[in-house]
Amino acid sequence: MRNINIMGVKCKGFSLIEFFIVIAILAILASIGFPSIQKLYRVYKFNQYAFELENTVKWAKITAMERSSNISICLNGNEIRVYDEGTKRSPSCSGNLLRIMKINDTWITPSISVALSQSGLMFDPRGLTIYGGNVCITDGERYFKAVLQSDRGAIGIKSGSGRC
Repeated sequence: MRNINIMGVKCKGFSLIEFFIVIAILAILASIGFPSIQKLYRVYKFNQYAFELENTVKWAKITAMERSSNISICLNGNEIRVYDEGTKRSPSCSGNLLRIMKINDTWITPSISVALSQSGLMFDPRGLTIYGGNVCITDGERYFKAVLQSDRGAIGIKSGSGRC
């Protein structure tokens, strides 16, 4: 900080060198903090998708009971879709589309594993699973999955490190 005398008036101010030193310190702090902020954002987004996945599967079960209809959960690219299949006992993934859970982040991969090589999971009007399996999301480091057991209405939630 320098005292500058302009026309008999004393003014205090920073030199250009002091200004650039402060800017350099801020740049160093930002470069150290940015990876931490980016990792925090990825954890936040993964948790947000995990919550939405669990909510979507539970919503599908409740909707099957409310509508007295067969409801399927299918994967279409990066979207997890819920269909009203009516009286069909096999998931065609082409019934009345009720809900879409879209995964916008390319680093999160959704997958569905279904018993008996069907195209999707399915609940009957009683809320029991017709075709069980799991719906899973992963970011490569951790996974979150909703497990539907065949002939039961239970929805198990599993998470951990690794892939689906």
